[in-house]
Amino acid sequence: MDDVASEVGLSRPSVYRYFADRDDLLVELIMRRARAINARAQKSISQQSSLPDQIIEGVLNIADNARRDPLMRYAVDTDGSSLSQRMRTSGMSAMFRAEIWDRYLDAAVANGELPDGVPRSDIHLWLGALAKMVMRGIEDGEGDVKRYRCILHRFVAPAFAGADAQLGA
Repeated sequence: MDDVASEVGLSRPSVYRYFADRDDLLVELIMRRARAINARAQKSISQQSSLPDQIIEGVLNIADNARRDPLMRYAVDTDGSSLSQRMRTSGMSAMFRAEIWDRYLDAAVANGELPDGVPRSDIHLWLGALAKMVMRGIEDGEGDVKRYRCILHRFVAPAFAGADAQLGA
């Protein structure tokens, strides 16, 4: 915290007025980084014409960025470390997932592609787990982005194609 205070030209007590401890500072840094990456990802996701394609491109983009960026990884992969636990317990991980997906889910509800009333937190959690699984699969050499795109089209797209009939159950 001394180094941070020195870098920004504040005293250490001044830094503690904004952040309770090092992990609070890191959580804020992670969220800022994740939001910047998310803003760039939104361009490619928004170019997709259907909800299934938006979901697939979003999952791939998140997974690829998280595996390349150690800070972004904390937003995606809550691995049990104290920092990951802080991301989860503070609600920041859930907030990040909502920031990524809600604009597309809202549009799908408005267009009748997704029933209103499906718990968003369930969709967010499932898509987050999917992104983590893809990220780890790419890292472990089980496939590349192209292969995972095919797999997601085969297994995930059907869950959102005609989602009004399937997800309402």
